[in-house]
Amino acid sequence: MGRRKIKMEQVQDTNTKQVTFSKRRLGLFKKASELATLCNAEIGIVVFSPGNKPYSFGKPNFDLIAERFKSEFEESDSFETSGYSSRGSRARQDKKICKRLNSIIEEAEAEKKHGEDLHMWLVSAEEDRFNKPIEEFTLEELKEFEAKMKKVQVGIQINRDNMQASSSLLVLSSDVSMQLCK
Repeated sequence: MGRRKIKMEQVQDTNTKQVTFSKRRLGLFKKASELATLCNAEIGIVVFSPGNKPYSFGKPNFDLIAERFKSEFEESDSFETSGYSSRGSRARQDKKICKRLNSIIEEAEAEKKHGEDLHMWLVSAEEDRFNKPIEEFTLEELKEFEAKMKKVQVGIQINRDNMQASSSLLVLSSDVSMQLCK
């Protein structure tokens, strides 16, 4: 039993039609995949079954191919035969670009807000971490706590030294002003 040539005519029986469709659809998608691989082509295929159910295949991705086709089709529609776009189509294009830009700006603002929220959460989580009894700290938390305490201690020493220097300057300036007044 080898392959036999099938006469190309419409199949009348609905069950046979469905079986033939399924087999041919898989073969078509396989050939399309081979073509895309061999020629480095982008391919998108949509096939509707006898029961009006859609099947799609795309390489690298059907949605990407469909969007590209749609945008190129819209661009070719927006230009007149003379090569210049009409005012109406130009306005539609501008409106579409503005709409896309606004959505990108909104997304960026939402991401910025989300980043700020995460930062605030991290800061509050950092503060809350050390609000438990010291006996419950892990070794790593104790080391981190010690480092933070040393940082605070250095800050306190710097402030103390600045205050001592200020008070010394104040005392000196008051002594000088007293001597000048005499």
